[in-house]
Amino acid sequence: MVLAVSSCRTYSLSRRPRLGFITRPPHQLLSFLCPGLRTPRPSVPCALPRECGLWLSLGGFHERGQDWEQTQKIYNCHVLLNSKGSVVATYRKTHLCDVEIPGQGPMRESNSTLPGPSLESPVSTPAGKIGLAICYDMRFPELSLALAQAGAEILTYPSAFGSVTGPAHWEVLLRARAIETQCYVVAAAQCGRHHEKRASYGHSMVVDPWGTVVARCSEGPGLCLARIDLSYLRQLRQHLPVFQHRRPDLYGNLGHPLS
Repeated sequence: MVLAVSSCRTYSLSRRPRLGFITRPPHQLLSFLCPGLRTPRPSVPCALPRECGLWLSLGGFHERGQDWEQTQKIYNCHVLLNSKGSVVATYRKTHLCDVEIPGQGPMRESNSTLPGPSLESPVSTPAGKIGLAICYDMRFPELSLALAQAGAEILTYPSAFGSVTGPAHWEVLLRARAIETQCYVVAAAQCGRHHEKRASYGHSMVVDPWGTVVARCSEGPGLCLARIDLSYLRQLRQHLPVFQHRRPDLYGNLGHPLS
């Protein structure tokens, strides 16, 4: 299995079976991805999987929330499309980023966004069982543990990490989530400046279940390819059976399996 991860809005795949991870609809490199594709811009996300035989993980879509007319608030959604262009899963971000980081500018995601009501069970794909998350969610290991115990083999974090937190925490958090869950971790990241007060770090990457970064992009637009080896994942889990050694009798049901 080969998958591709992009920084900003660009990505490419090399062979079947294939899975792509991006942070926004990929309008800029369509000719590179699928040279014969000629599709009007609004329908690209659904047409691209059908034309190229791709599964797509698309992070950062805005969906009108409940009582939109009164609240004007949205959900931050992670959408998974299969190779037929059909939506097979939608995860609404559960942890909202309300922070004040010196040098990065304040963020008040809750001013415009509603927290998602639930986690999404892992989805079977050609690459393995995928658990859906978004950006700030990676700071909460309970979420990743719950997905892993529900069967996830790949955790996905489409993100827009800040220019201050990115260098300090991005790689560390992704590697930690991979090690503690024994999952592959795939993080497609926006890069560049949004406006005068905000810039995103980029550095999309893939981490294997041992915690090794097996593919990464730089701070600018780009793509990286990684091979998913589920036999390696299962062997590692057999040699290091941490989930069998958990002690919920001592520390409760943190990261308990999804119902």
